Amino acid sequence: MKNLIAYILPLVVLISCNESEETESLDFDDFAGDTGVEEVDTIVEVVESSFDLNKKSGILRDNLSSQYESDSVDDFHVMDRYSFKEKEKLKFTFLEQVPYGKTTMLNPSATFLYYSFEDTNATYNAFYNFLDGMASEGEGGPIKLNEDVDAIKTPPMFMAVYDTMIISAEYQCEHQAHDWSDFQDSIFNIYGKRHKYLIEVGCGGPLKWK
Repeated sequence: MKNLIAYILPLVVLISCNESEETESLDFDDFAGDTGVEEVDTIVEVVESSFDLNKKSGILRDNLSSQYESDSVDDFHVMDRYSFKEKEKLKFTFLEQVPYGKTTMLNPSATFLYYSFEDTNATYNAFYNFLDGMASEGEGGPIKLNEDVDAIKTPPMFMAVYDTMIISAEYQCEHQAHDWSDFQDSIFNIYGKRHKYLIEVGCGGPLKWK
């Protein structure tokens, strides 16, 4: 009898332990309820430019779009007479009005010009012909390379000459007081600063080589 009790008692203890281990487990999501971590979808908005960013002119227009409205123009320019490969003309108009005189307000504007050429000879030939045309309006003789001119009958402008490219921007005298430095910096940042020649002209002069 004692042997039978000794055999049954461990068996009862073993069964009791197994029942304790089979206690139902709780799912954390059921336990946490509304206090669990919520998954939030992230939406990334992609803003597409209305300009052709594969072209330098498109990048320029896009970079300046917060300050200037830009449109293509096709007014005749003296550079059109020379043997260019490609050309592009854009008008940039400042979005804010600035004072001109005591009572007038206006939106300053500039015309940006781009000409490309087959080679360096064609580029320099166009530039020299352009200078000859300016010399006829100058005072004190022809325009010579790297020699400043005090007075010249031309609107404010700058022109940069590269190996196979000429870029320029022309303003009006009444717009000269506008700060064009950011506009010019944007142009050179995109088209390059390693030009061969650079001239800047004020209203009626002077013409300065940079």
